[in-house]
Amino acid sequence: MGSPVDARAENAWLRSYPFWDAYFAIVLIATIITIVVDGGAPAAVILLLLITVSYALWGRQAVRAPVAPTKEGWWHAAAMIVLFTAADLLAPQSAVALSALIPMTFMALRRARAVAVTVAMFTGPAIQLMADNGSHPLLIAVAIVLGLSASTLLGVFIDRLGRQNTERARLIAELDRTREELAEVSKEAGMLAERERLAGDIHDTLAQGFASIVMLLQAAGDGHDPYVRRAMETARENLSETRALIAALAPPALEGASLEEALGRLAKGFELPVEVSVAGAADVPALVAEALVRAAQEGLANVRKHARARSVRLALEHVPGPAVRMSIADDGRGFDPSAGGDGYGLRAMRNRVTRLGGTVRITGFPGQGTTLAVELPCSG
Repeated sequence: MGSPVDARAENAWLRSYPFWDAYFAIVLIATIITIVVDGGAPAAVILLLLITVSYALWGRQAVRAPVAPTKEGWWHAAAMIVLFTAADLLAPQSAVALSALIPMTFMALRRARAVAVTVAMFTGPAIQLMADNGSHPLLIAVAIVLGLSASTLLGVFIDRLGRQNTERARLIAELDRTREELAEVSKEAGMLAERERLAGDIHDTLAQGFASIVMLLQAAGDGHDPYVRRAMETARENLSETRALIAALAPPALEGASLEEALGRLAKGFELPVEVSVAGAADVPALVAEALVRAAQEGLANVRKHARARSVRLALEHVPGPAVRMSIADDGRGFDPSAGGDGYGLRAMRNRVTRLGGTVRITGFPGQGTTLAVELPCSG
């Protein structure tokens, strides 16, 4: 047995198709038995079996098609009209098959077309039956109208049931997508809250501790002692690393600021000279702006950790589409991106950008610097 989610998402109308196949087979067998028992023409049995062949070739596909009508539906409808009319002329008992053929017609064709096909199949048997019984023409007409009305009502009910089930399946699919999106948003919100908490904890513990160590070593006053000097350098380096980690974990600096202003703040607070350039202008959705600021934080953090660069260039470009591109290029030692996998920060960046329909590219060569390029769509 599948999971409850799979069972809920499965289209109940699709699960009913094997029962329709079985119903058609039962009605066909009953019709053939009726013809044989009443001494009907054997050719009528052959014609009914040909309807079965038509159903196997075209009818099953037409009934199961998500959108009606299809060319298979028209082929099957034409075959039913011709074969059934001929069978009924040879053996009036063939009219029993209408109890399966009419519902099938409404499942394979749209309502108005199905009514027309039903009239074509129903009128002949009704006229023949009433004429054989010597009925008055008015009674024949009334019987035909009543029979067609009942058949049409049944067909309309089947058609409406199918449409309602299709709409239900569509709403369930939309509900599942919405739940997945909400779960993703909730997960992202939880991750951001946890990152902010970690940033606060690191600031209150490690950063404060390293700052205190630097102050205590400076108060010692023995700057000529190599061990003291090395301890001060190590403490300052770790304090710098800790502050960079806090900046990467903290929420993007977008409160009350545009994307350009937020990137300018990051550049101004960076340890190396960062040249910032902006081309074009466009409205950037909040989620896209946040993703770009996060990408800039990660890119600058990688430059500081690995590049050994002297300067950095951050470029933001608004392009038609609309879309926005951001690149961070350094003049550091570079590396071959194909030689190794991404770290955790780059993987998180790729996941965030990909969820928004964007792309991340990293290019570089040993000794020639590295460029991180991010492109995101600005439309819904």
